[in-house]
Amino acid sequence: MLQGSDVLTILAEIFVAFAGFTGIVAALGHRSEGKWRPVDVIRFQTMLQASLAGLVFSVVPFGFHYFGVAEAITWGFGSALLAVYVVYFIVTTIQKHKKLRATDDPDFVPGVRLVLLTLAVPVVASQLLNAIGVGLLHSFSGFLVGLLYLLLMCCAMFVLLLRFVRTDAS
Repeated sequence: MLQGSDVLTILAEIFVAFAGFTGIVAALGHRSEGKWRPVDVIRFQTMLQASLAGLVFSVVPFGFHYFGVAEAITWGFGSALLAVYVVYFIVTTIQKHKKLRATDDPDFVPGVRLVLLTLAVPVVASQLLNAIGVGLLHSFSGFLVGLLYLLLMCCAMFVLLLRFVRTDAS
């Protein structure tokens, strides 16, 4: 049995729920009328992308397992891909902030961005260490750190999207 399979299954279910909630949140308030502010666009995209990536990263290890790939390779390779994804995700999100001038929006919450960016550094470092087998030795727990980061990102974006629904509706 794949180490952490129960945790991966639960996380996959949670990520599916977040992806579904993204659609529900999009239908609430003025957003359903097509009045999207730049900050809402970024939150929506971030939540959807993080939830779908979390789902993929939660399910792919099962494929490796059933093809007979050793767990050490599964967790090492998965961590390497997750590190690359998190760096790519952060860079493209920052570019979206600049392009859409989201930081000018009165509902922009700089503290959330600061926390997520600050946490990305140790998350990427842990994924890279797990990938090369230093300290974490290609472990499920090292891989799990990256998945939990994606979950945190989904939670933060969900709260921020809901936080401003009342403001939009009034």
